[in-house]
Amino acid sequence: MSVGLIENVGKSFGYAIDNTFKKLLRWIGLTIVMCIPIVNFIAMGLFLKVFRDEEPDFSNAGKSFIQGLLLFIISVIYMIIPILAFVILGGASFITAIIAPEAATDAILAGGAGLGIIVATVLAIIFALIMLPAEINFARKQSFGAAFKFGEIFGMIGKLGWGKYILAMILVYILAIVFGFVVGLFALIPVVGIILTYLAIPLAIFFELKYYANLFE
Repeated sequence: MSVGLIENVGKSFGYAIDNTFKKLLRWIGLTIVMCIPIVNFIAMGLFLKVFRDEEPDFSNAGKSFIQGLLLFIISVIYMIIPILAFVILGGASFITAIIAPEAATDAILAGGAGLGIIVATVLAIIFALIMLPAEINFARKQSFGAAFKFGEIFGMIGKLGWGKYILAMILVYILAIVFGFVVGLFALIPVVGIILTYLAIPLAIFFELKYYANLFE
């Protein structure tokens, strides 16, 4: 059984501290790798180790790179439908303006774009709720296909409970807002603030991933 939502916050924060402040060189290296395009797939693969309760170090960087790349592909696949919804619904109004400008009004254009944003946002939230356990399933089974075994994925959510799952997501978003505000204050410090902001990213990711790992243990 997964830990309580509030108890999980303390455990996950402790885990994040252990893998940053207590692993200083790795923390700095991870922060640098995350800033380099393509190479940052290694960091993505390293973070997946959190879901498997493995030491999130740079050992077997090649494997981490491949898994990070696959994770990126999985994320793109899950977000294709929300993106298409926005393009089709929002883009339809702009196509109307091009084909029949005399029939297009600002209201039509705004309405079409607004509808596209609303539908795409709702779909993005739905697919994001499914994508998280899908990524956890992928990480733990280390199989690309595991990210699309919807019976297992919905089983994970069902075991946890949709209500608890959604509450956990809301809690994490609230904490993210608070964390972002604090980091934003540090970012105001010249030069040092920028460095601290980048260093804060792995700390936040370790916390979030461990929180979800505990949730779906």
